[in-house]
Amino acid sequence: MTAARFEEQAGRRSEGYWLLSRLFLELPTPAGLAELRAALANVKSDSDLVRDDLLFLRNAVDDAMAVPAGAVAAAVEYTRRFVAMPKGSQEPLPYESHVREGCLPGAATENIRALAAQWGYADVVPESGSPDHLGAELRLMALLCHDERTGWHTGDRTLAIESLRRQNRFLDDHLAQWAPAYCAALAARAENSYVEAVARITANLVRADVAALAEIFVQVDAPGADTHTPVAIQL
Repeated sequence: MTAARFEEQAGRRSEGYWLLSRLFLELPTPAGLAELRAALANVKSDSDLVRDDLLFLRNAVDDAMAVPAGAVAAAVEYTRRFVAMPKGSQEPLPYESHVREGCLPGAATENIRALAAQWGYADVVPESGSPDHLGAELRLMALLCHDERTGWHTGDRTLAIESLRRQNRFLDDHLAQWAPAYCAALAARAENSYVEAVARITANLVRADVAALAEIFVQVDAPGADTHTPVAIQL
């Protein structure tokens, strides 16, 4: 595969992760839903599973926009699941340390903070409150994919490969270790189709990207590619 194709693929993955991060960081509003619907109109996928998820998300956005109460219902569910849990709720918070360690902050918080700073992305999403918030982790992946794209675009193969290794490490050590299971469980208990759709597509796309990265490493013949077991998020 040519550098131009790798660049295109990295760009699509970056855009996909960026979009997912926004879905977890931004309260759904009528204006935001309209913007999301426009963005989804141009999204395509080669995966049957992801195509089904995209259709489900598009339909959920349409339903939320169909009547004024639809956006309100989506916002209420979003708040209940991600922002302000009822007292005594057993709802897991959307933070890696809370899901994996049962506390916040935790070891994951500090590990990701150190990695992000090392990679030049300290406080990448300060409004998230913690670097191990799901939206922040998705945003960091978007930026790492963008770094890879820049490498291919400028002919800096070293930068591209290093960015791929960082993506692989972050997925293998952090995002893929908890986000798919957390999101799948969230989708199962969600009472609003918008939140269900957001959780469902995130779970499946992170899983797909783990497989994507393994294939990319094979194609670029990167040294050390066999040190992890992580094809692209087709967004």
